[in-house]
Amino acid sequence: MSLSLEQYKNILTIALDHQLAQLKGGIVFDDFDPAVEGDKILRARVERLVKQKKIDKLEKMLQTLIERFRFKDEYNFASILYEKTGCNFEPISPQYISVSTNRNVSVQMSGKGDNSLTVVAIELPTGSGSIYCIKGSFNELKAGWLDEHTIEIQIPAIREETQRVSQISTYGETIKIIYK
Repeated sequence: MSLSLEQYKNILTIALDHQLAQLKGGIVFDDFDPAVEGDKILRARVERLVKQKKIDKLEKMLQTLIERFRFKDEYNFASILYEKTGCNFEPISPQYISVSTNRNVSVQMSGKGDNSLTVVAIELPTGSGSIYCIKGSFNELKAGWLDEHTIEIQIPAIREETQRVSQISTYGETIKIIYK
């Protein structure tokens, strides 16, 4: 695809608008929405690449977004891209897309000695991430679902916390986290 810097900027802005509309609210830790924060980073990157006139990097960014929209294009980015650039791509039929419906909570440990961490991670169909983290290795830290809207984390008495999330939101659903 051979576009001008301004065309790349315009089409990438539209693509990022569509991506944010799809991802925003997918998983929110307390008041932190990773989709919104990631969007800010990507928009700043587009601005920087345009100023630096890095057409090859802009092209690569556009191709990455096109691949994303091949799987889910509810805002019809394909037709906008075709209208503005003449570039066409075929979405993948939903029957060929495998979507996880798992809702998992797990305790994971990483690192050694003074550099070790114990983390509680959540995996939802809309995203995943860390919801609790302490310094050190603690086999006694336990986490599990009390019901479909409540997670209980049993924490050791002596600990140095680096992260504690109290609720997760995902498209209108709220999951509360109880610490004991």
